[in-house]
Amino acid sequence: MNFSLILPHLLHTFKSEHDLIKSIEELSQKFTENRAKINDYLSDKRLVSAYTAFYLTTNLPKLKAVLEWMPTPWHEELKKSHLVDLGAGPGTYSLAFREWLEIEAKGITQIETSQVMREQASKLWQGLYPSEKMNQSLKVSGADKKFLLFGHSANEMGAKKAIEYIEEIGPEHILFIEPGMKDFFPVMLEIREYLIKAGFNILFPCPEPVACPMAGSSDWCHQFVYVKQSAEIERLSQMARKDRRLLPLTVQAFTRMDLKSSASERLVRVLPETKFSLEWEVCVGEKVDHYQIMKRSYDKKTLKQLDEVLAGAAVETELDKQIEKTKRVKLLTVNKNLIT
Repeated sequence: MNFSLILPHLLHTFKSEHDLIKSIEELSQKFTENRAKINDYLSDKRLVSAYTAFYLTTNLPKLKAVLEWMPTPWHEELKKSHLVDLGAGPGTYSLAFREWLEIEAKGITQIETSQVMREQASKLWQGLYPSEKMNQSLKVSGADKKFLLFGHSANEMGAKKAIEYIEEIGPEHILFIEPGMKDFFPVMLEIREYLIKAGFNILFPCPEPVACPMAGSSDWCHQFVYVKQSAEIERLSQMARKDRRLLPLTVQAFTRMDLKSSASERLVRVLPETKFSLEWEVCVGEKVDHYQIMKRSYDKKTLKQLDEVLAGAAVETELDKQIEKTKRVKLLTVNKNLIT
């Protein structure tokens, strides 16, 4: 899914690349400087088209990176489920799941309140998949198992409304891909608590379904993904002065399957390293521990790989020494890769 493929199917035709860049910058300003009026752009075909051109194409590899965190058996279950893309916008994640999990339109429902966004999603789908009709009904019927996706929508609707949708739709699987913002974390915690009480298992990021050790603190749980964009998107990002390679996000995944998180230790923050060690904060379920990884234990190639590890990675360690509140550990695996 590349930039050139999207352009012919936008609601607004941009006169030039410069015109598109200006619209992206205007949109970005609304997102960062005046979030109280963030929804104003939803009725503007020009800004919706700019959003689609830029954020759809840059979010596609982000979803792929998120799915790589999840257990393979869950992927297989998602392929058998009906995707409900809640707050679908122009269909960013619907298209991504169509590409990577091969879920066709008959297995997807897009729910979006903005008329202009719905128009944009329909035009995109008709242009890219002309033989598949997209369902945009507010009611989801005839699906045995449902997979509910919140793609940058729970942060806008809040916990109460998100829970109402969950109760109405009755999904077996739920995935949240939200902005990695501190303000959103209490909202996510409220939804998380509800889902645990409702009998859902947590697949990501929590090692255990216990009270979050970060609740009520000044810190918050979020992740980072580093994605490689296409050359044309990289060029556009540079012109718009937007970094779309290192992306902060808040990801949470839940299921009614008898399947639990495969990670007993999850990296939640990379701290400044010292001359002799890497310093990490790692969630082990009921608490967050300070891990110290001594550099002398690893060769240069491994250290370079460890420098690229981001919050969200699953780790497996062996305790070497407890030094006051710090655990000096030996790394066994990082994201299932053996450390030798």
